[in-house]
Amino acid sequence: MKCEQSYEQLIHKYLDGEATSTERQTLEKHLNECSHCKMHVRELKKAIAFVQSASHIEAPKDFTANVMANLPQKKTTSKTKSTWKRWMKNHPILVAAAVFILLMSTSVSTLWQGNNNDQISFTGSGNVQIDHESGRVIVPEGEVIDGDLVVRNGELVVEGEVRGNILLVNSQPYLASAGSVSGEIDEVDQVLDWIWYHTKTFFNEVLSIIQRDDE
Repeated sequence: MKCEQSYEQLIHKYLDGEATSTERQTLEKHLNECSHCKMHVRELKKAIAFVQSASHIEAPKDFTANVMANLPQKKTTSKTKSTWKRWMKNHPILVAAAVFILLMSTSVSTLWQGNNNDQISFTGSGNVQIDHESGRVIVPEGEVIDGDLVVRNGELVVEGEVRGNILLVNSQPYLASAGSVSGEIDEVDQVLDWIWYHTKTFFNEVLSIIQRDDE
């Protein structure tokens, strides 16, 4: 879309927290009028939230060596190699999905254990407070969080405003106080929910890219 291209730089400044008050108002006004750009910004926010929440994902030790050691030793002809390369080129989404599922399945146990260590934490910008005695993560009244917020092992109380999505990992349900949340709220407290959340986010990003390429 032409409007998306013209606003692309401003969108990135907005997501990086570098946009001025005037630029932010200009973009927010446009997003209220353009559903395509609004969806584009929402998908970018989801991608950022995914990277933040999965920043400590890592493949198991010797993962590459073990995979290579278990590959068939049968020699392949140049014709077979060519066919395989052509198939991968024609089915990039399936290849990406296979790689994603493989990495997710090998790392999800470590990742979930890391999030399930009972330590209260959050990922996001702004003045977010943690009350360890009550087990609450609090967005104070008057505070505005520009971006997504990930809370682990705590009870979220929003008294201010969150201009983004919220992901609650092994946390108590979101408590609507005097504050507001402009994005979506996802809760994951089981390992299968955790896998589903990241799988859904991944494929939403893939579909978004495909749709933009088609346009």
